[in-house]
Amino acid sequence: MKGSLCLSMCMLFSAASVSGLSNDMLPVGQLSNDMSPDPPPTNPVTWLTYLNADNMNKGTVKSGQQLSSKLKDADSCAAKCASMLGSDPTTGCTSYTYYHADYHVGKLQGKCFGDSTGLWSPIYSNLESPGVYGGVTSGQNDPKNYVSACKTIDDCSANGVCNADTNTCECYPQWMGKYCGQLNLVPTDKIAGLQSTDENGRVSSWGGSVLLDEKTNKYHMFAAEMTHNTGIVVWMSNSRIRHAVSDDGVNFMSSDVTSPVWGHEPTAARAPTGEYVVFFTANFETIPCSGVECKNSDNGNTVIDGENCLPDTQCNEIPDLLTYMIYSKDPAGPWSEPVLVPTGDFGTIDTNLAPIILEDGSLIGLGRPPWIWRATAWNDTSTYVVEELDDTVMGEDPFLYVDPHDSSILHGLSHAGGWDSRGGHAWSLDGGKTWKVHEDIAAYGSLIEYTDGTSGVLTRRERPHLVLDKKGNPLALTNGATLDPCTHPEACDKDYCFTALQKLNQE
Repeated sequence: MKGSLCLSMCMLFSAASVSGLSNDMLPVGQLSNDMSPDPPPTNPVTWLTYLNADNMNKGTVKSGQQLSSKLKDADSCAAKCASMLGSDPTTGCTSYTYYHADYHVGKLQGKCFGDSTGLWSPIYSNLESPGVYGGVTSGQNDPKNYVSACKTIDDCSANGVCNADTNTCECYPQWMGKYCGQLNLVPTDKIAGLQSTDENGRVSSWGGSVLLDEKTNKYHMFAAEMTHNTGIVVWMSNSRIRHAVSDDGVNFMSSDVTSPVWGHEPTAARAPTGEYVVFFTANFETIPCSGVECKNSDNGNTVIDGENCLPDTQCNEIPDLLTYMIYSKDPAGPWSEPVLVPTGDFGTIDTNLAPIILEDGSLIGLGRPPWIWRATAWNDTSTYVVEELDDTVMGEDPFLYVDPHDSSILHGLSHAGGWDSRGGHAWSLDGGKTWKVHEDIAAYGSLIEYTDGTSGVLTRRERPHLVLDKKGNPLALTNGATLDPCTHPEACDKDYCFTALQKLNQE
C-alpha cells in the first residue's frame, strides 16, 4: 500500500489471464432465464464465498460461461453453477460469479457466470474509479479437494510435490487449490494479530513482520503504526515502527517504539550471529505529505481537514523515501544508528525492500518489481548490489522466504492489486535469478473466517508476511487490512486499519 506511488506497479497477474473483450461481448454458455430453484447437486458443494470479488472481470474472462441472465441472489447462482457444470471441485463448477441488482454496470445486473477451469484471480476494486466498488460476489468450490495434474514441481508451484505414480500434485498442508497456489487459511480468533488500543481509542497498524526467538519461544512483530489514533489514509504523515510481542504467535501486544515518525514498511530478518535486523522506509529530516503529523482522529479513523490531514493521493510534497537498516541483539533495542541501504538504479522512492539473511551472512531481498537486492555480507552495505529482473514478479509489498523442504528454493508473496485484497505467489529454483508464477491463481483474497463461525471481509489486504516456525514452516499469514467498505484512499471514510492474522492449515 503506497497510495499514489503504486499506480504503475500494483498488478501481479498480467493481462494474459483475462481477455480483452468489452462488456458488450459477454461469453455465453448454456444460457438460462429460469429463476426457479435448481435441484441440489448429487454431491453438495462446500463454497468459499468472497463478497465484492469479481472472478469474471465484468464477464470478460474467456473461460467463463454465462449461466443465467436474471437471478435473485448469489446462492441461486451457486446452485445454478453446480447444477449445470457439475459439483466436482476439479472438473465441475470450480467457481461462480454473481452480479447483484445494484452492480454499477447495468447490463450485468442479475447475471450469473460459472467457470470450470480452476481460475481464481478475483478483482476487488477499480483504481481509476474510487467510488466504483461492490455489488458482486464470487464463490470457490472447495479448493482443498482440487486435484492438479503435474509433470514437475513447477506445476505444483513448489508448494508440494509431483507424485510420479499419479502425476498429480500433493500440496503441503499450508497450500491448496489449482497448482497448490492458494494459501490454506483456517478460521482464527477475531482478536488475532495486532489490534491495539490506548486511552484515546483504537490504534491503527499496517502489516506485521514476525520473527521467532528460539531461546524464549516468543514471537516479535515489527509493524507500521499510525500515530494520534489516525488511520491508513495518512500513513505518509503519521507512520512509525512499532514492536509487538506474542507468546503464541497469534495474539500480539504492543511493546515499544522501534523508530519514531517518520518510518514505514518494516521487514525484519535474523542474522546468523543473532542480531534482529529491521529494514524500513524512512525520512529522518522531514515528515512527508503535509509536513506535520495529522492529529484529527475518531477511534482509529482519520478526520480529513484538507491542510494537515491529507490522504496519500493528495500529498503536497513527497520527499525522498529511502531505505534504512537498523539492528540489535535485543528486539526491544537499543538499536544501531540507521544505515542507508543502497538502491542503485531503482532511485529514491519507496523500495518496498524485503530481505532475508542466509546462514553464511549473505543477503537477498525483493523490492518493488522487478528489482532484487544481493549482498555478500548483510552488515556491509558496500557489498550490496541491486539488479533488475524480468517482469515475472510484479505487484508490491513483497515477502521473501526459504522453502522449508528444500533450501535451494525461494518463495515470494506480494500484494497483487491496487487498493484491494488479492495476493500473489512466485517461486525461484535458482536462488532468485529467475521466477515463476501461475497467473490465474491468487494466493489469498478478502475472506477471513473466525473460530466463532462468522466471517468477515478485509477490503484491503496488503503487506503479506508469513509467521514461520523453527523449521521455517508457515504458521499464519499477516496483512495490513481495512474493513468493508474502505478501499481507495478517496473512498474510505472509515480508514481504521489493523494487522490481521489468519492461521494456516497444519494437518
